[in-house]
Amino acid sequence: MDNVAEPATRLDTRNPLGKWVAEMQSVVSMVSSLLEDSERHRVAAESAQREHGELREELGRLRAELDRQRGELDDQRAATESVQRERDELRSEVAALQGENERLRSEQVEAGESAAKLLGEMKELVTQVAHKFQGPSKSSPFAREPRPPQS
Repeated sequence: MDNVAEPATRLDTRNPLGKWVAEMQSVVSMVSSLLEDSERHRVAAESAQREHGELREELGRLRAELDRQRGELDDQRAATESVQRERDELRSEVAALQGENERLRSEQVEAGESAAKLLGEMKELVTQVAHKFQGPSKSSPFAREPRPPQS
């Protein structure tokens, strides 16, 4: 067993500079890889920050638009409620006016019937008065008396 481990140890002890160079190449490669990763992450972070700023601006605009639309919606709701109240008031007023109209129509019919009855009675009275003033029927002074036939 000592023989197997001995050549690696001998190589390590004989060429410590080669080992150190190989390790440094590996470290430089890892540092280079880390620098590339760091640069990629920095670019991605800057891009994400720009996008974040743009999204914040867009969010601000959208919130302002939403607030404006909410205000308009509140105004429309208030107007709708006002119109509905007015509509209800007008409906009740129309119902009251329809009732009044029906009452007036029935009064008009009654008044028409009463007027017709009164006109009939007045006509009858005028006829009676006219007959009283005329007295018995007289013949006209200009009327000729019938002559007996001549033979």
